[in-house]
Amino acid sequence: MSIKTIQHNKIIWHHVNELDDVSLKLLKDKYKFHPLDIKDVQGEAEESKVDVYKNYLFLVLHFPILHRATGRVDFMELDVFLGKDFLITIQKGKFKPMRDIYYKIQNSIGYRKACFSKDAGYVLYRVLEVLYKDTKNITNYISRKLRIIEDEVYGDNINEDTAKNIAYLRRKILEMKRIFDPQIEVITDLSQLKTNFLPADLNVYFDDIDDYVDKVTNFLDNQKHILKDLLEVHDSLVTHKTNRSIKLLTIFSVAMLPLTLLSGIYGMNIDLPFSQRVGVVWGMFATLLVIVLGAMGIMRKKKLL
Repeated sequence: MSIKTIQHNKIIWHHVNELDDVSLKLLKDKYKFHPLDIKDVQGEAEESKVDVYKNYLFLVLHFPILHRATGRVDFMELDVFLGKDFLITIQKGKFKPMRDIYYKIQNSIGYRKACFSKDAGYVLYRVLEVLYKDTKNITNYISRKLRIIEDEVYGDNINEDTAKNIAYLRRKILEMKRIFDPQIEVITDLSQLKTNFLPADLNVYFDDIDDYVDKVTNFLDNQKHILKDLLEVHDSLVTHKTNRSIKLLTIFSVAMLPLTLLSGIYGMNIDLPFSQRVGVVWGMFATLLVIVLGAMGIMRKKKLL
């Protein structure tokens, strides 16, 4: 069944996990919501927003979903209609925390009484509290991945995959920011809302949600800056290693140049000075070799090599 309903203390919660003709009939005929809101509900993913009417408000929110198999961050859209004594939530896509909170309220009498102890707005707060705080699993995942990358960069484990891992994690953070950034203003408006159909003390509860969203966005900003710094350190270390390799190859090439030149000269089929005196020729080679090795020893002692 697409519509699940819980009723307690004259407060009713309809949860729609799949939009169909039956649920649309409920929205249009029984509650007579504005046609633009019905259009938003039927359409594709909307940006987070809150629209306030005379006797209800319409809310669009998004919650991140981490696909651990692929590493992608997707989202679930939740459309909400909230009135004095009713709450309607419309879930677009599968989202386990939403299912868990619904069945917990349905099956636990004590938990249901606690959630329905005030008004419909308080029920919405209890639902949003669970959904938003479930995102801590993703922020913890990002923190763990960042620590692993940090150990790679500052340890001896830098490899060709380190930069790729930094890019992948940065992508996850940017995807999370795309979900949370538009909601900052929405949740702030919700925490400062003044209507005839919702009690004023409800703002305190939504302010708690607002604080949590701020913490998540600040966390994402911090992680983004840390990743940027790690990428700069990684690039510097890789450049240093590359320069060192090039330096060694250059020194080796220059060191071999006199010997190569001398062997090339005495390899020509012409009469050259001392060409008939093998000992002298080998002595020249040995002298050059000693000079080269001595120069390399001095450079090594001065830490130039």
